Amino acid sequence: MCLICQRIELIKAGENPYFVKELETGYVVIGDHQYFKGYTLFLAKEHVTELHHMETSVKLRFLEEMSLVQEAVAKTFKAEKMNIELLG
Repeated sequence: MCLICQRIELIKAGENPYFVKELETGYVVIGDHQYFKGYTLFLAKEHVTELHHMETSVKLRFLEEMSLVQEAVAKTFKAEKMNIELLG
């Protein structure tokens, strides 16, 4: 099981202290290490190695939700600039 899947299992078991919110396509988690204040991850519920492996409707919803998470983090932490990464 990959690291992200392990973290999702901890969320489902109620054992991830960094869990913030469940959305339709993923889980919002504050990063374990806050080198940059507000470092946040949006973990996809669907395990795929590439974004283009998701069904189009799921992919579009995931990207929309990722944008909403980014907006919330920017407002909450008063970010001057944010970088968004998609890692597979």
